[in-house]
Amino acid sequence: MSQASIELVREFFIMNDFFVLKKEDLLLVKNARVVNGPGEDKFILSGGDISGRIGNAVVKPVSWHTMKFTPLVLSRFPDIFDFLKARNAGEYGKFFGGENFLKILVIPSLPASEGLREESIRVMKEKGIDRLVMFSSVIAGLVERIEPRHVYLSTVNEVLRVLKFYRFFAEEEQNLPF
Repeated sequence: MSQASIELVREFFIMNDFFVLKKEDLLLVKNARVVNGPGEDKFILSGGDISGRIGNAVVKPVSWHTMKFTPLVLSRFPDIFDFLKARNAGEYGKFFGGENFLKILVIPSLPASEGLREESIRVMKEKGIDRLVMFSSVIAGLVERIEPRHVYLSTVNEVLRVLKFYRFFAEEEQNLPF
């Protein structure tokens, strides 16, 4: 698992006012703000959906950035879903103080074909995934919140700040999902 990818996702949740505990290749996140309620039951969340739709969650970033998460990939690599096993539920329950929590995957991309895309989503839901976030949403969300003239303690945010200061991210590009 790429530590850089985990740190990107970690900083994304912190910038959205979550308390974050990193546990190996997982993030346990707890919303520090009042959640606006369940709203519509979106499976794929954008960066703007995070604060209003997530209270507590176990987040699994999967940083296979060159891979699309097709049904075949999901079946060939069942270890993607190991964090969902019952033996871990008690540990997560302790962290969240018995409150409910979502199980979220952060992945690079889904297949372009609508049929394969829907099949991948079906497989993830059957395995127990509650929500999905794309890395492009994570990165776009971070870049959007970074102020080029503010100094950050986080190395990830500081690198993004320097890139933004030197205009490596054009204003039009910030509105695109990469």
